[in-house]
Amino acid sequence: MGCCQSRHARHRNGEHMLSGVRIDLDGTIVAVKIDDTTSAQRVAGMKEHIGCALFDVIRLPENIDVWVDDEGLYRSEHNPELTGMVRLHQPDWDAVFGRGLVLGVNPSTGDTVSLSLDQMASVVAWWRTVTTGGNNPAALRRRLTLV
Repeated sequence: MGCCQSRHARHRNGEHMLSGVRIDLDGTIVAVKIDDTTSAQRVAGMKEHIGCALFDVIRLPENIDVWVDDEGLYRSEHNPELTGMVRLHQPDWDAVFGRGLVLGVNPSTGDTVSLSLDQMASVVAWWRTVTTGGNNPAALRRRLTLV
């Protein structure tokens, strides 16, 4: 990148974008981008994708975090796919309500980061496990929007 490249050009090139996935209430998994230019923009983007005013995090293996509506129990519906994905790793976890935003975490700093390709593959594998048992590819394709 040249020394004179504008912030807007870097933003268009994806330098200040986080890549993750959202698990919707109907179980659909959707690729998302979140503006990470500033922490305020990142938080606003996370709230927009989750559909909430307050959020909390559920830590999963492989440095993967699921961000959820902290008031989801009162404001939303049960999300069976997301609940199933969390329970694969934390069997005693209560039900998850509302949409979930899945992002990576840097284990050294605790900073929220984009999902790596390996993390994305793990999330999709977990999703497939709890969505129709992963054994109906045609049904899964209709609910997978990663491109």
